Formats: sequence, structure tokens, C-alpha cells
Amino acid sequence: MRDKKLPTVIFGEVLQELRLQQGLTQDQLAALAETERSHISALERAEKGPALATVFVLAQALNMPAGDLIGLVEKRLMAHR
Repeated sequence: MRDKKLPTVIFGEVLQELRLQQGLTQDQLAALAETERSHISALERAEKGPALATVFVLAQALNMPAGDLIGLVEKRLMAHR
């Protein structure tokens, strides 16, 4: 049986890595995405999965197409299969 939480965990890892690569704090990314730091933290810790609209907002805040963000998650997910 596949772990249904795995995409959420991987999304959190990718989000954190991209944020750190850009030298952003959770507070800074939250401000760019017009959300709360606690929401960014919960996403990074896989306490909650992102809504589709959230993926687009976060990608924009990270200066990348949403498809690229999802692609990074998908690539890592495929490596776990």
C-alpha cells in the first residue's frame, strides 16, 4: 500500500528547500504569498497539504511557474516508487 501522505511530505520538503535556496525565512515567504508564517510552517512539516490555489500563490512568491514546483515534487515522488 502506498503512503497517501507522501506527496504532502515531499511538497513540504521541496517548499522548504526552495525557500532556503532563495534565502527566505518562513515569515518572508508568508508575506510574499500573503499568508501566515504558521501556514508555511504547517506545509513544510506536512501537517497540511496545499490547496491548488496555494500552489499557484507559492510558486509566484518563489518566482517560478506552478508547473515547475509540481514537477519537482512529482520527480521526487517518482523516485520513491
